[in-house]
Amino acid sequence: MNDANLADISVTDLLQDTPVLQVMNAIPASNGTLHKYLKETVAAGSEFRDVNTGIINSAGQEELVTVTLKYNDGSFYRDVAVARGYTGGVDAYMEKQITKAVKASMVGLETQILQSTTGTSGDSDGFAGLPSYSFIDGLDDSMVINTASGSGGRSVWLVRSTEDDCSVVAGNDGNIDMQFDPAQVQKIITNTSTGAGYNAYNVDLGGWYALQFGSRYSIGRIVNLDSTTNNTLTDDLISEALSKFPAGKGPSFMVMDRILLQELQASRTATTTTGAPAPFPSESFGVTIVVTDHMDVAESAMTTTTTTT
Repeated sequence: MNDANLADISVTDLLQDTPVLQVMNAIPASNGTLHKYLKETVAAGSEFRDVNTGIINSAGQEELVTVTLKYNDGSFYRDVAVARGYTGGVDAYMEKQITKAVKASMVGLETQILQSTTGTSGDSDGFAGLPSYSFIDGLDDSMVINTASGSGGRSVWLVRSTEDDCSVVAGNDGNIDMQFDPAQVQKIITNTSTGAGYNAYNVDLGGWYALQFGSRYSIGRIVNLDSTTNNTLTDDLISEALSKFPAGKGPSFMVMDRILLQELQASRTATTTTGAPAPFPSESFGVTIVVTDHMDVAESAMTTTTTTT
């Protein structure tokens, strides 16, 4: 690392950008590591009446929703020999490592939102993400669009992200806790039989997170997108999904992976005078497309119906 001819850049084979987090609304938890809010389930009554004629309007009804946040732990150790040998010094070396750890934590957060506790890369100890909600996991759910004969594989998520809809919930006022003291060295035991170990710098890093899903009209989903059976993504499917959202409350963005983006591009007919192919789309019907590498690409086929409440 201290080679004078070595460029001080960050080259990586890891996919650690988090485009969904960059556009999703975020709010602090209502109470430390718990988040509670009221969801309106029955509208209050209102009707016309004749003068001097009374009416009885029914009261609106609300449901208490409680979301439990989960701790995302990015703590790590680094050998003092490596840190002290870095040409920029211990602080500079550890700053690089902390930056990488925070990025990894954000990747874990975005992955959990999109894959929940059951996805290929989802964490079973994490919070409930988009696929876990009962109003979006069955073919008879009103906000689910099925490609009819697909055998699973991928989904497109249409997300309305506002303070009252889908939001990332961050505990403890949204703080990411980080503690590092370069004067403190901890001995790391690597062999329990001999006690052999090495000295390392310890960074305590983590935060509490969850997902507020809002109402059943905050999320739409196109399921069973499977290119091997020609069930690919098209603007027609997106149009059908958009029609499920209430008037004036459409999605803020839609989320897909690179394969689905390519399928959407291939489904479009180029209208340029030069005959150039249609460009990769950045939107569909005015809704921004967010492309991420943290989608589940091996979903089981959705074949069942559920009773939505």
